[in-house]
Amino acid sequence: MTNSAAAISIEVRPATQEDHQWLYELHEQAHKELVERAYGPWKQDQQRAFFVPLVNDHEVFIFSDGDRQVGAVYLGERDSDVWLELVEILPEFQRRGYGTRAVQWVVERASERGAGTLLQVHRLNQDARRLYLSEGFSTAGETKTHHLMRKTAQS
Repeated sequence: MTNSAAAISIEVRPATQEDHQWLYELHEQAHKELVERAYGPWKQDQQRAFFVPLVNDHEVFIFSDGDRQVGAVYLGERDSDVWLELVEILPEFQRRGYGTRAVQWVVERASERGAGTLLQVHRLNQDARRLYLSEGFSTAGETKTHHLMRKTAQS
């Protein structure tokens, strides 16, 4: 996506219970437009019901640039691969290389243990799909709403 990703110095830390409210606010800011285009109005009760197991059932890491939190990733496992459930970047930091750097971090983390990286991206989210393709992911399958993408383990 951008050559500026290599120049970005991010700090990564595991999310804690104290981060959950910020993570929900990030989720809303990062996904509300897509959710409304795909499924209709954003409903807080439905999104909270989706968010609670999401944050509780995944390893969540927060990305910071200096003292500013800019985004998060949600990771799980599928067979021997790392499952990248979500990449969320605050809108004001999107298209500036932070998403690319977050994806690179996940792929590096997976490669350290000899694992590939799997993810799904909504068909309406073409910017994200282009990012994943530029980072070496290929389409491994499709559903009515999503592309399943995979990057094999790096040696």
